[in-house]
Amino acid sequence: MAIFEFEVQKSFLEETEHPITIPKSQLPYQHLIAADLNHKHILVILPHGERFEAKIYHGEAGYGEYYQIRFNGRERTLPSYLTLEDHLIIVLAKTISHSYAIVEYRE
Repeated sequence: MAIFEFEVQKSFLEETEHPITIPKSQLPYQHLIAADLNHKHILVILPHGERFEAKIYHGEAGYGEYYQIRFNGRERTLPSYLTLEDHLIIVLAKTISHSYAIVEYRE
């Protein structure tokens, strides 16, 4: 299991893949790999129970390596209760057969 904080940005709300960058400062990528959470398919569960298929994407940019959760599948419309600058907690968890990103509001 791994946990990190996420502040809702314009890109999350407006881009079709609703990217959530996993911050290396909060979750060292070695930990992500050691927990076997760096693979492709993941189910995202939002605070009110909405479920979205997603993938964990690995890439390189000018600032270096990064991982993102990116929504995929047919229906990717976010619920209206998620708004700009909301502070969320993302819990990444893996069971024998599935991986999850559980999204909750930071208290």
